[in-house]
Amino acid sequence: MYVEVTPPGPPTVREPDDFHRLSIVATNSGQAPSSVLDALLSVNLAVTGSTLDAVKLDVAALREAARSAHPTTPTPQWEHSFDAMLDYAQHKGWFEPNAGTVAAHIEWMEATR
Repeated sequence: MYVEVTPPGPPTVREPDDFHRLSIVATNSGQAPSSVLDALLSVNLAVTGSTLDAVKLDVAALREAARSAHPTTPTPQWEHSFDAMLDYAQHKGWFEPNAGTVAAHIEWMEATR
């Protein structure tokens, strides 16, 4: 799954069934790079202290956004897969259970014309 950010639009979770990746895909639309972080913060997906180099996503907000993006009601297997993704992230040092955050990097894409 990934969070698509194209300011000034709201961030949107895409591919909520893909638990093999977690990133932020941002379109370089001529706005300041900080607008991507601002968009994530405005909907509480990112937490205070995040930077463009180290975005910390709020796990509860990410889970809810991913559920909402799912075409059907997520199953218990979906919930298990989400938790397995977090377990993997914790092994890598990206998931902080006590803080309820998981790190994600930004992939910059060029805007299509």
